[in-house]
Amino acid sequence: MIRKADVKDLDRLDALSVQVVKDMEAKHITQWRKDYPRKVHFEADIARDALYVCTVEGEIAGVMAYYEENDAPYRDITWLRHKSMVIHRIFTDTRFQRMGIAAEMIYYAIDYAAKNGYESIKIDTHPSNYRMRAFLKKHQFQELDYIPSMHRIGYERLIEQGRMQRIVILGSSGTGKTTLAKMLGKKLRLPYLHLDTVYWDKNWTSIGKEAFTRKVRDFIKSHPKFVIDGNYANNETFMERLMIADTIILLEYSRQDSLQGIIAREAEYKHRYRSDMAEGCIEEIDQAFLHYVYGFAAKRRKMQAVMQSMRGKKHILRFKDRSSLMTWFARL
Repeated sequence: MIRKADVKDLDRLDALSVQVVKDMEAKHITQWRKDYPRKVHFEADIARDALYVCTVEGEIAGVMAYYEENDAPYRDITWLRHKSMVIHRIFTDTRFQRMGIAAEMIYYAIDYAAKNGYESIKIDTHPSNYRMRAFLKKHQFQELDYIPSMHRIGYERLIEQGRMQRIVILGSSGTGKTTLAKMLGKKLRLPYLHLDTVYWDKNWTSIGKEAFTRKVRDFIKSHPKFVIDGNYANNETFMERLMIADTIILLEYSRQDSLQGIIAREAEYKHRYRSDMAEGCIEEIDQAFLHYVYGFAAKRRKMQAVMQSMRGKKHILRFKDRSSLMTWFARL
């Protein structure tokens, strides 16, 4: 449970902070010092009604200061949005680590921001805090720039609720792009288009590049809101799709996870075609298909380079596995 902290919590919070700083030092993470954060800082957070605690069976397991801010150090770099909330002094009791406490606090902050009209959440962390940096990336915070006056790196997570209206999904075969498109389409009430169903006619016969390009452009022109899944990165509509999208989802699963997805899909549709594909497009794994999957890493690197060039202009979500994707989707 997450609740507002009060003055009765101060002694426990102070002791907890000392414990966490010692644990960080043992891991060679120089985020904080013995004199920060301490009781005086938590007291100030409580005074501004901005300190939250996460409790497990009545015991404080996590802490987070959360408020609107635009202090001088945060003006040293360019952020993605202006109307934002900022998280400070977030940590968990070492006894409760790896139990989802930090994630619960992050999602509490996201829900609060969404309900109160904020566009993003900002946070900073020390360059040596590799655990926090990995955690933030997992939860779709985009790494921005180095904040020199604080010796910190700024991260920002955009608030999706109500702002995802033109979505493009990219990734290797077997990552579940089509399934995700259907799920997002249903949840967000958006029409969806599977590019494979456009490109392939009966019996895996291609309709040709010109016809494919025309159909994709016609769909985009006639649908101001949409979900489109599929790569076709060599087609001229690739950049057109990315430029018109407000959200780009890149599924960066490992080769093994992609192959497992392909095998599972073939087992489900073996010797028959999926309802979203043309007649005769039977699900089978052959050498050419496996070669494509094995070589997808190079294509993904090119996509990642394109994503990097669009940082700040598009809402970019990158998922390394299905678990993190489904956690994000459940909270959407």
